[in-house]
Amino acid sequence: MDNHTLLIIFVALTGISVLIQAVVLIGIFVALTKTAKAVTETTTDLKATVLPIVHSTRELVERISPQVVTVTNGLAELTELLKRETKSVNISASEIMDRVNKQTARLDQMLTSTLNVMDRAGSLLENAVAAPVRQANGVFAAVRAVIDTYRNTNPRSDVRRNAASRYADSPSPAPYEKVTVSEADKDFAI
Repeated sequence: MDNHTLLIIFVALTGISVLIQAVVLIGIFVALTKTAKAVTETTTDLKATVLPIVHSTRELVERISPQVVTVTNGLAELTELLKRETKSVNISASEIMDRVNKQTARLDQMLTSTLNVMDRAGSLLENAVAAPVRQANGVFAAVRAVIDTYRNTNPRSDVRRNAASRYADSPSPAPYEKVTVSEADKDFAI
């Protein structure tokens, strides 16, 4: 075979490899387009589910706020009543403590239920947002890795360049000087 025939064969092989690479890149592009569309749909669905939860939580807080104010006012009135009654000694100390305990228990129950509802709403909101965001971050990390991989067209040249720069700074042994080889270096010996 002469040089001209070899040159034609190498050009044909190069053309075929470029064609294969183009097909692979088109496949990656199609896959990334589908993934981006799926992420967009997931985000839209997420907005559709999260916004009603936020609105219902806000409505719940607005609905419960007057009750908390009412209970607080009730406690203030109860305190005033207790002051008057202790001055006039009309109510015994045990009756006062029973009323205070009942009101405190009622207030505690109301506040506990309110905080439990808010905690559940926060957990639902966090679960509704965190899982799709983690999935989206995973997709974006994969896209970034693919793009970085295809940006670096010849990864072997970088490995050789890094290896050459690593050993370029190390001092070479003097002539006829005995060089010791460690056990770790023996694993990499050629």
